[in-house]
Amino acid sequence: MKVSEQGFLISRINYSESSSIVRCFTREHGLKAFLFQGAKKKKGYVLMPMAPLEFTCYQRNDSKLAKMTEAQLFISFTEIPFHPIKSGLVFFMAEVLQNVLHEDVKDAHLFDFIQQEMLWLDHSTTVTNYPIYWMFEISKHLGFFPLFSEGKYFDLEEGIFAENKPVNHRYLSGEIVSFIHDLVQLGKNEMMAYSLNKSERKMILNFLFDYYTFHLPNFKKLKTIEIIEESWS
Repeated sequence: MKVSEQGFLISRINYSESSSIVRCFTREHGLKAFLFQGAKKKKGYVLMPMAPLEFTCYQRNDSKLAKMTEAQLFISFTEIPFHPIKSGLVFFMAEVLQNVLHEDVKDAHLFDFIQQEMLWLDHSTTVTNYPIYWMFEISKHLGFFPLFSEGKYFDLEEGIFAENKPVNHRYLSGEIVSFIHDLVQLGKNEMMAYSLNKSERKMILNFLFDYYTFHLPNFKKLKTIEIIEESWS
């Protein structure tokens, strides 16, 4: 039986001369793979990372791979496909999600968050700190966002600040702790306006990669980080 769904495109790989296997984070089923017949005939933003797709699909009983037959955008963007920094950001966002999402795990709250963020990104004029914001926010959805408290040490295992050096736990100290301490208290607009130079942004993102890897051992090194770093002034 054919059904209609909405989802954000996370990844795609070529399957044949005309078809691709695409993975979408859907509202109804979470991350799900589809064989999209005729995918290569699609042009424009339809098959770019994070594209908001409304599509028709059906699942055969004898196959784990659902088939996607039609797809179109359910949100029309004015800037993302044409803005080099924003289009680089959606590649980064998709790669983070590709590392953390699991097949068939439904999360409507995360779906709504992604939709809200894509709309915000399309209209925003200040996005330099967005990779930092994105990784902090996704850590909230995954359950290991750093808990705010006072302390000069940051306990990587517990995700908390501590006045005393943690025993038998990996921890951080020094300048990076001050940055984390500041950032976890900020709202979105404040974080976007937070003054950081290129080396500081890199230091914070390196912390976030290490933090993700500590809590998600299968988290892989991101290929898109070079694109992000090139966009920093």
